[in-house]
Amino acid sequence: MTEVYVAGVGEIPCKPSYPQDFREMLFKAFKNCLEDSGIDVSEIDAVVASGLDFFEGVSITDSYTPDQVGGRLKFNTLVTNDSLNAFIHGYMLIKTGWFKNVLVTAYAKASNILNYGEIVLNTWDPHLIRPLLIHHFSMAALDAQAFLSRRRGEPRDLSIVAAKNIRNAQRNSAAAYGADTDIEKIESDEFVSEPLRRSHVARLCDYASVVLLSSDNRSAKAVVKGVGFAHGSHSSDLSERVFGKFAWVRPAVSQALPSSSRRVVEFVEVSEPFASTELMVLDELGVYDGDVLKGVRGGDFMFDGALPINPSGGCIGMGYPLNAAGLQRVVQAVKLLRMGRWRGCLVASVDGEVVDGGSIVVLSAG
Repeated sequence: MTEVYVAGVGEIPCKPSYPQDFREMLFKAFKNCLEDSGIDVSEIDAVVASGLDFFEGVSITDSYTPDQVGGRLKFNTLVTNDSLNAFIHGYMLIKTGWFKNVLVTAYAKASNILNYGEIVLNTWDPHLIRPLLIHHFSMAALDAQAFLSRRRGEPRDLSIVAAKNIRNAQRNSAAAYGADTDIEKIESDEFVSEPLRRSHVARLCDYASVVLLSSDNRSAKAVVKGVGFAHGSHSSDLSERVFGKFAWVRPAVSQALPSSSRRVVEFVEVSEPFASTELMVLDELGVYDGDVLKGVRGGDFMFDGALPINPSGGCIGMGYPLNAAGLQRVVQAVKLLRMGRWRGCLVASVDGEVVDGGSIVVLSAG
């Protein structure tokens, strides 16, 4: 059976705003990826672009992608929702045997969006839900409170997660919001929607990343060991929503990683728009032996802990690049694996801020 390898990764650092056009951002990330992989642009067989017209303000966003990434007159396709879904599509294309080298691209130009909160609110039912939501954070706050109530947690647990990720981001040259903070500083932040404080929410950023997948192991930086994706209880009118729980995680992780192999996961990268997102995903993954909240309080998820979670800084420390968050996490995971400290990891990404759906990828060192 065809193995799939990560042959190269490229990105530009997260920033609150880039003066360049998104095409230039994507081109720079592509150049970095080509240099990392050592392959020539002529060897690229296909491009899978991640984009969301809702955020870009234009239709068919991938029509702007091929020229910047060597995809002109080659197979091109667009995958919406989170970019980890696009990564999985690229993985499946190589598995068909028809393609040898597939490029996966993602970018975010959040600084161009003037009304982000209104855009998010427009994903909900216009009659039953949207008029009741004062702010889009309120839905995430309901999720966070439901999770803490169900697991007998405290709002302070969210501050532990946020402080960990912001401090971890100090090690990451691609992070925009790393700082030397602590739990008490975060606990003094104002609430944006209780129990969520300001630092519990990942700030938006501009970002671009490119990952090259290949069936050739000569330039392998990592091996894709498994993939999984699923939808949970999401519905635009909330009629099927289960608050405080991600129903998508267990079926997705069962596809990507058999329970007998879960000890190969030595760290986890999660795209977490909110601190509560990280805890809700981790609570369902089954890769940590023990109570998740006790693990948070005991330091097991720190950079030097038993199971580091978001050692890159996550979205809270790096910046939240909207639908590019999943590919952002893949790039960080590959970079961390290449340090030689860890041999295997799991990458998980949700399909949006408060959507009960997402994807999982398992990687091992190349």
